[in-house]
Amino acid sequence: MAPSRPADPREFARAVAALSAAPLPAAIDVEPLPAPVNLAPFAHAVGGAVLSDSGEEDLATGRLVLLHRPGGHEEWRGAWRIVVLVEADLEAEIAEDPLLAEVGWSWLLDALRDHGAAFTAESGTVSRSSSRGFGGLSARPATTAVEIRASWTPVPDAGGMDGEGPRGTGTISGTGTLSGTDSGIDFAAHLQAWCALMAACAGLPPEYEGVANLPSAGSRR
Repeated sequence: MAPSRPADPREFARAVAALSAAPLPAAIDVEPLPAPVNLAPFAHAVGGAVLSDSGEEDLATGRLVLLHRPGGHEEWRGAWRIVVLVEADLEAEIAEDPLLAEVGWSWLLDALRDHGAAFTAESGTVSRSSSRGFGGLSARPATTAVEIRASWTPVPDAGGMDGEGPRGTGTISGTGTLSGTDSGIDFAAHLQAWCALMAACAGLPPEYEGVANLPSAGSRR
C-alpha cells in the first residue's frame, strides 16, 4: 500500500479539471452525475451517451467514476481508481457470438492503450442479455445488449506499482497541463478511452486509431 499522506483536495480538483477539459468527439455527450459517497474520500462521476445522427437516440450509454484515497488502497495498488460502466444494444447475430465477452474486454484494453492511458490492477466483467416480448408485448422487437463493467488504477506512464510496470503505453503530459496533474497521471486520456469504448460498443466508425467495433442495433450505416 502506498504510504499515508495528508489529503489534498487541490490534487483531486486538478484531476477533475483534467476530465472536464478533455476533448471529446461530437457524437459523445458527457455530463456530470452525483458521485458515490461511500467508496472513497474523494469521488467524481460523469455519465455519457453516444448519440445517433439525429441526436434523438442513444446508441450506447455509460458512467465513469473517479475515486481517490490519498493514503492508497491495497487492492487498487495506488491512490486512484477508475470505475466504468458501458451498455449498448447489439444486433442479435453479434450478441450470439461466443467470443463476444473476449472481444468486449479487448475493446477496453485497446482503448486504454491507444490513448496512452497507463493502468494497472484492471478487473471487470462483460455480460450479454436478451429480451423478447410475449402476449401483449409480442409486437415489441427482441433486443440483445452488451454490458461492460470494469475498474482499473491509473498510473504515470513512466512508473509502475509494486515493481510492476503499467500495462498501458503512451505519452503522459507533464505536470502543469490540464491533461496531467501533480500525480503525473493523464486523467483526460482515461476519459477519452472510456468514450472510445462506448463508441466501439455503439458500432460507430472508430474515432480513434486501433479501436475495433461491431455493429450495434442502432449503428449508423
